[in-house]
Amino acid sequence: MLKHLLAATLAATFALHANAESYTLELGQPHINRDLPSASGLNYRNGFFYAVGDDAQWLFELDKNFYITDKQLIKEYPIDPVTGRINKKVKPDFEALAQFRQGKQTWSLTLGSGSKSNREVGFLLSSDRISKHERSLTSLYTQLKTAAGIAELNIEGLALGNGKAYIFNRGNGGGNLIFAVKQHELIEYMFNKLETFSKVETFKVTLPVVANFEAGLSGGDFWAKNNSLVYTASVEATGDSYNDGQILGSFIGVIPLEKLKDGAVLNLTPTSVPLLDQGGRVVITKAESLAIISSEEDEIKGAIASDNDDGTSEFFYFELEKND
Repeated sequence: MLKHLLAATLAATFALHANAESYTLELGQPHINRDLPSASGLNYRNGFFYAVGDDAQWLFELDKNFYITDKQLIKEYPIDPVTGRINKKVKPDFEALAQFRQGKQTWSLTLGSGSKSNREVGFLLSSDRISKHERSLTSLYTQLKTAAGIAELNIEGLALGNGKAYIFNRGNGGGNLIFAVKQHELIEYMFNKLETFSKVETFKVTLPVVANFEAGLSGGDFWAKNNSLVYTASVEATGDSYNDGQILGSFIGVIPLEKLKDGAVLNLTPTSVPLLDQGGRVVITKAESLAIISSEEDEIKGAIASDNDDGTSEFFYFELEKND
């Protein structure tokens, strides 16, 4: 009975902003992958998805059905022999993933969340598997905290576009924030050629509240044809960046880059679109990231990755279309 009451409350909460939504979302059926734990970052390239998990030591390659076709070791960590997952106390907490082309290689860039000192680490992996770079993120994360005037971080997403790198911070660690640095500086930083960024822009966002818990930014991608960021956000009944809480729902939304002015505060509540099934019921999933597959000026198609805190991962195809 409690579960049904919660779902009804969520549906009513989401309906409050139905008239204000500027995008319509169609969500496909869930695909469960029990061999990929805790999906947290997702990219798409040349017909394949690439994913990281927050307690996995691999960069996974997935086919169109979200089955693992290959995997690349990021770094060896102590693995629980029963679950096959990295122990929570030592996990690097890979939450953000992006890819970029440099020279003849496509590079995968993944960042730890920074919510603990052992999570201030990032990696670059080349697509030919010859090169790998590990990088302490302590100086970067210190600059982010200083720019925002906060004491802690919980980095959840990374999107590259328009010459900038957009870094998403979840609300349970310093507030819902988007940081922007120059993309070439982040790349140079990851290759240990740079230590200090010329500028860190900060943007504070507010998201829908469900059962007294504000949704938290969890991932994003760059929509080039619309010059926008597309984000995922999810609601957990927890007030800190370390412990998991009951999953209450997730959203997807769009932020035009023209609205991102240094120091801006953006209210995303009216245009955040909840994840609903075809019957209009709230999908109880913790969306962690998204990847755009194809795009037009007014529509994108892609996939969403979810981590439901049970050691498996859940994926959905989606279509997001701008309303007239």
